[in-house]
Amino acid sequence: MKNNLGSISLLVAFGGLVFFEVLLRMDILTHQGWKIVTAGFEAATIGGFADWFAVSALFHEIPIPFVRKHTNIIAKNREKLTEGIVDLVTNKWLSPDVIAEKLNEVDLAKIILDFIQQPKNQQNAISLIQNIVLKLVDELDNPRFADALQKILKDQVSSIDLASPLGAWLQKSIKNGDHHQIWELIIEETGKSITNPETKTLLLAKLKEAAEEYSEKGFFKKTALFLAEKSGGIDLNLIADDLLLKAKELMSDAKTDANHPIRSKFDDWMLGFAQQLTSGDEKSINLIENLKERVMQHVEEEKVIHTLLISSKETLTAQLQNNETPLMQFLISNLNRMLVDLREDPAAQQKINIYIRETVSELLVKFHSEIGNMVRSSMMKLNNKELVEQIEDKVGNDLQYIRLNGAVVGGIVGVILALLKLL
Repeated sequence: MKNNLGSISLLVAFGGLVFFEVLLRMDILTHQGWKIVTAGFEAATIGGFADWFAVSALFHEIPIPFVRKHTNIIAKNREKLTEGIVDLVTNKWLSPDVIAEKLNEVDLAKIILDFIQQPKNQQNAISLIQNIVLKLVDELDNPRFADALQKILKDQVSSIDLASPLGAWLQKSIKNGDHHQIWELIIEETGKSITNPETKTLLLAKLKEAAEEYSEKGFFKKTALFLAEKSGGIDLNLIADDLLLKAKELMSDAKTDANHPIRSKFDDWMLGFAQQLTSGDEKSINLIENLKERVMQHVEEEKVIHTLLISSKETLTAQLQNNETPLMQFLISNLNRMLVDLREDPAAQQKINIYIRETVSELLVKFHSEIGNMVRSSMMKLNNKELVEQIEDKVGNDLQYIRLNGAVVGGIVGVILALLKLL
C-alpha cells in the first residue's frame, strides 16, 4: 500500500476531476460550489502529476520530448552522487573528530573485559592464544632460528664477565661450607667409577705400558722385571686391585671427613683461584675465557641449541594440545588473575582506554581516506541499473509521500484560488 500511495493519490485526483467535470458539463451539478471542488481536483491532478514526474525522473528515463534529457538523474550524475556521498561519509558522518568524540564517550576497557570474561569468549581467546603459540612453536626447530639463537647466545656469553661473579660465588660458597654437598656428590660418583670394570682395564693397560717402558731402560732392569714377573714378585692384576682398593678407601674417608687433607688442600686451591678471579689475575681470567670458548665451541659442534629446540618443540606442542595440561592450566589461571586484577584497577583501565583511543585516532588520521575509498569502490562496482534499484529500494517508498503531498497541497491551492476568483 505504501509504495503505491503516490499512484493512488494521483488516480483519485484525476478520477475526481473527470467525474465532477463530466457532471458539470452535463449540468447535473450546477451549484457554484461544485466548480470549486472541481478546481481542487484539477489542481490536485496537476500537482500529483508534476511530483510523479519529479520522483520518476530521479530513477528512470521518461520518454517525453524536450524534457527527456532532464530525466534518469541518478544514473546520469552517478559520479557527482558518488563523490557527494564519499564526502558526506568521510568529512561529516565518519570524520576523525566525530569518531574520536564517540570513542571518548565509550569505556573501551570495560567493554573488552566484559567481553573476555564471558565463558564462551574466554575459551575463544584461549584457543586463539593456543593457535598463535602453536604456530610459533612449530618454527622452533627451524635451522635458521637455531643458528640465530646460537649466535645471540655466543655474543652474549662472550660479552659477559664471568670471572668476577664466579670468584665471589666460590669464595662465599667455600667459606660458608655450601660446597660440601657438591664435594660429597663428586666423591660418590668418583667412587662408583673406581669400581667400574672399565677403570681396572684402563689401569692395567697403563701398568703394562709403564712396565714395558721400564724394561726398555736397560738389560739389567729388563732381566729383573722378567724374573719378578715369573717368580710372582710382580702381579700387575694384583697391583691394580690394590691401587683401586686404596683409592676407594681414600674416597670413602674424604667423603665422610669434611676436614680431610685432600678436601682441605683442594678447598685452599679453589679459594686461592677464586681470589685471583676477583682480583683480576690475567692467567685465571684467561682460563675462564678459554673455558667459555670451549663450551660454546662444543655447543656449536654438537648442535646443542638445535637439539634443545627440537626437544622444547615436542614438549610445548604436547602441552598446548588441550586445556588440562600443566602449561595450559598455568596460562589460564594467570589470565583469569590478570583479568581480575585489571577489573579492580581503574588506573590501568584508564591507561588502556587512552592507548586504544590514541592508537585508533592515529590510524584514523593515517588511513581515513580508506573509508571514502571503500564507499567509492562499493558504488563503482554497481552498474547504473543496480545503483538505481538499490537507492530506489531504500528511499522510493518514502518518496511516495512527496507525490501524495503534491496532490493534497495542489488540491488545497486549487480550492483557494477558485474561492479567490469568486470574490
